[in-house]
Amino acid sequence: MSDSTYDVAQYAHDLRQITSEETDHKKIVQRIRPLAQKLAATPGWLENAHRTCTSERGFGVHLLHEEDDHSNAVFLIAWLPDRGTLPHNHKTWAVVAGVEGEEQEIMFSRVDDGSKNGYAKLERSTDTIVTAGDVTCLLGEDIHSVWNVGEEMSLSLHTYGRHINHTGRSEFDTDNDKELPYIVEIE
Repeated sequence: MSDSTYDVAQYAHDLRQITSEETDHKKIVQRIRPLAQKLAATPGWLENAHRTCTSERGFGVHLLHEEDDHSNAVFLIAWLPDRGTLPHNHKTWAVVAGVEGEEQEIMFSRVDDGSKNGYAKLERSTDTIVTAGDVTCLLGEDIHSVWNVGEEMSLSLHTYGRHINHTGRSEFDTDNDKELPYIVEIE
């Protein structure tokens, strides 16, 4: 499925075309899924700088593309071994393609009604190991966490309908049943 001429610029062009033709988020992610898989498998576009991580967080977020209105945001995220995120949502559609390593994606269901500000009760529902070539898709209210379960750094390509720091998304502290705003530092 690799094409040595496919790159981030062509991927961004394809994203613009798809999102100009579709409004249904489920259809958008299904059309982007094979393209994300294609880019993830294409050699040559990764740079050494994409492997930079913040040791305090355990991951590094590298912006590859974003439109002026913050739509069609594409990131390469590097994960240190045995590090990951709290459960979180995106408040936009997402397509995640494994590039290198092994990441555990744990999905959660929200069991409270969301009416109490700052409170959230989640239940773990499914988990999957994502490796190079695997692709997962999420919609705006889907909640997941990501954890590098391998012994080496893992890399994954993340594509969002809107830049994740411009959606009002949340992260969830499941030990204390709290919902908190979630903004990440971009490398």
